[in-house]
Amino acid sequence: MSNIALDLNITSSNTKNDVFELAARLASSKLFEDYMIYEKDGECWFGGGIERSVTLYADRLESSYKGQSLVVEATDKTLFELLNTELSSWEGAWQANGWACFELAYAVNEPNVLNDDEQAGKVPLLFLSQPKAIVSLGQHTPEIQTKDESLKQKINELLNTPKVSNASTNGVSIPDSEEYKQWVNNSLTQIEKGTLEKVILSRKLKLDFSPDFVATWLRGRKENTPARSFSLNLGDWQASGFSPELVMSIDKNRIVTTEPLAGTRRRDGIFAEDISRFNELYRDPKETHEHAISVFLATNELKAVCHEPSIVVRRFMERKERGSVQHLASTVCGELKDGLNPWDAFASLFPSVTASGIPKKPAFKEIRRNEVESRGLYAGAVLRLSHDGTFDAALVLRSLLGHKGKSWLQAGAGIVSNSTPERELTETTEKLSSVAPWVMKQMA
Repeated sequence: MSNIALDLNITSSNTKNDVFELAARLASSKLFEDYMIYEKDGECWFGGGIERSVTLYADRLESSYKGQSLVVEATDKTLFELLNTELSSWEGAWQANGWACFELAYAVNEPNVLNDDEQAGKVPLLFLSQPKAIVSLGQHTPEIQTKDESLKQKINELLNTPKVSNASTNGVSIPDSEEYKQWVNNSLTQIEKGTLEKVILSRKLKLDFSPDFVATWLRGRKENTPARSFSLNLGDWQASGFSPELVMSIDKNRIVTTEPLAGTRRRDGIFAEDISRFNELYRDPKETHEHAISVFLATNELKAVCHEPSIVVRRFMERKERGSVQHLASTVCGELKDGLNPWDAFASLFPSVTASGIPKKPAFKEIRRNEVESRGLYAGAVLRLSHDGTFDAALVLRSLLGHKGKSWLQAGAGIVSNSTPERELTETTEKLSSVAPWVMKQMA
């Protein structure tokens, strides 16, 4: 692809909101049926259309390029080995985007937890695509990469033509759930038996109207403070979210970073009250224990793929503001071992300990036993990666999700030995409040 600086009436003095609105304009334009916005610290990356793609199922990999399809069965190789082999065959300076469902972890680590359709290879577990066009929107003039001059011109026109929103704020009320409290009690019984130490259980809030995913992302991003944000319509999934943490990132120097967040309190923007609640969180034995064991497991997972002397906890139990909540947050880093690739690191860290449990395998069984329905993209990852080995995987939490005509919000809480059903239910409500007020309704 060629790099082309667009001739726009936009200067380097853009506010972040200008960048968000440009990304939303591209996504809602109907120029691309498939798209993804991925944002970090106010800079947006937009991928539109599909040049080539790869899909992982529990039993195989399928790829598509220039009208040709290839199927590779998973026999003597793992799913991630198949995926790395396929991506290694891509030529040029490619970039890719996509998603990984939570159940991918079942397929890789605990296949007997998969449901019948997942085991039979009827459910896509990971999807990646190389876009036909990429637009970088940051603090400077937008830049486009594409082979199609006609498409470049259409994008140029879109970015210079303001679009009137056709969505209205709807918002979603958040009910209590006696069922969720029973799930917490069920898991506390298993923890008392010593089956596991921690499990994250989530509840769904199903919507009875059609949401506007792009408008929800635009409105919600202005009201949130995420580690990453995204909006996508890709591989039969729609999602708009404000990810509070990374599953993993890898930079050009092969430094792997993961950022576990565990421990939550409400945040309402009144500084003195927020700090008071954080201090309560910081002193809470249940919350600090939950956080510490999450950091411990993340460190052990890095030991499997990183040079051990390089592994360091750079930050420990700091305060992070994430929309309507605040968290205890840590950052753990290490240098990827020679001979390993980014998918080895992803396989070790996925799914995030803060969205699954400790140990992970019994936590998988406990999640399936209580939640019943597959999580899909919830607690999975939105992915952005490149030929140069850089890799960014945002945890899919605080998100509006859509699949096969249904849409919902979902949030969970970490259950440990001294959890109470009432407090964990409250925590899910606090997390849902980062998205629920900003859901926009699709207008006819």
